[in-house]
Amino acid sequence: MLPAHLAARLLEQRRAQESAEFARQLPLYADDAPFPPDADRDGETGHPLPDWATNY
Repeated sequence: MLPAHLAARLLEQRRAQESAEFARQLPLYADDAPFPPDADRDGETGHPLPDWATNY
């Protein structure tokens, strides 16, 4: 059985390695999603966007 300080150090190293591997797999950039995602190509959505200042 490992002493507590060694186990803590190993756990910290393992978490750092896993975090680095996760960050390595993230994409460097992402395309912007269209808003709204189901909009027609001509710019008409088919329904007006809500007016959050008056209709809530």
